[in-house]
Amino acid sequence: MTSLKDEQVCPYCDYKVEDSQSNWDTDEEIVKCYNCEKEYTVRAVYRFEGFAIEKQCKKCNEWTDDGYYICDCFDEEEDVI
Repeated sequence: MTSLKDEQVCPYCDYKVEDSQSNWDTDEEIVKCYNCEKEYTVRAVYRFEGFAIEKQCKKCNEWTDDGYYICDCFDEEEDVI
């Protein structure tokens, strides 16, 4: 596998594409360079880091992250939805 770039860059002339014009989709896309007008393929690669799990307090409706942060009114386990 080739190394991943932080920015979308033309592999022919190293032209850096503006973030607003970059292909952020995970589907592969054929693009034409604005600078050298050569075509190349690009796709964004994302890494799954895990699930963010939260509980909601029945009293204040505040969300807490899986037991590490507790809201001010949290007294008993039964107060969590």
